Amino acid sequence: MRQLLLYCLFTCLPFTLPAQHEIAIEGVYRGKDVFVQNPYLNVEGAFCITGIKVNNQLVIEEPATSAVKIDLSGFAVNDPVTIIVQHSGACEPRVLNPEVLQPGSSFKILQISVDDASVSWVTTGEMPGDGQYLLQKLKLDGWQTLVQVPGKGNLDNNQYSIGIEHYAGDNRFRLIYRYQGEEQVSDEFEFYADMEPISYYPENTVYDLISLSRPTDWVIKNYDGEVLLSGYGQDINVEPLPYGEFTLILENNEYVFFRPKPEIIDRPKKKKDKKNEPR
Repeated sequence: MRQLLLYCLFTCLPFTLPAQHEIAIEGVYRGKDVFVQNPYLNVEGAFCITGIKVNNQLVIEEPATSAVKIDLSGFAVNDPVTIIVQHSGACEPRVLNPEVLQPGSSFKILQISVDDASVSWVTTGEMPGDGQYLLQKLKLDGWQTLVQVPGKGNLDNNQYSIGIEHYAGDNRFRLIYRYQGEEQVSDEFEFYADMEPISYYPENTVYDLISLSRPTDWVIKNYDGEVLLSGYGQDINVEPLPYGEFTLILENNEYVFFRPKPEIIDRPKKKKDKKNEPR
């Protein structure tokens, strides 16, 4: 009788499974899949995760692997995504890379460095697609774009480096990241180039050619500030210019020169040879 009572006591009590729990993450698709760590339960002989839903659709059920990949490739960039990981109450899985669902505001320029010959920068949180960097330099006419560099589009860190030529003395730059009509502008950064200022010859009166001490970009304007000629090099042909006064811009410095009309010298008339004159 006692044995029967003990049997009923253990067999008639309700058996309760560990409660179901959920982990939810939300964001937007940015070209990356999500990975979740799935612990193994030695006691129950199973894995922790019981199911995974994406936007309320069950996509994975009872995965039997320690790392679960949630494939999001069916979404378009910036589509909203909600992931719910259902798991046993006796454990807790861990989302390994939740940052991949963060919106574009997570973009950051981590570092910018300048040396004698190059500008380098490191970023994180780029959006996939047609992102672009513009390296700009402050000149007399304002910010001018030196080069455009396509973004790599990786969420993780991206490194860039481009060659550059400095002006003598202070050089001021900024970096712009553009994506789908929006842009983020870096703080301004500077570099002092310890080199001889550029010179040119002739300095005041120029008839046809200006020679520079080294190649650089140059601009020639008229009295009203209109750009007449511009380019890059060590020799400047000014023959296309009209006669008058002009401003030459070299490395953020302005110089005035004059292009005069050439002097016309009349040749002396040839005297007639009396011997050949008719008598």
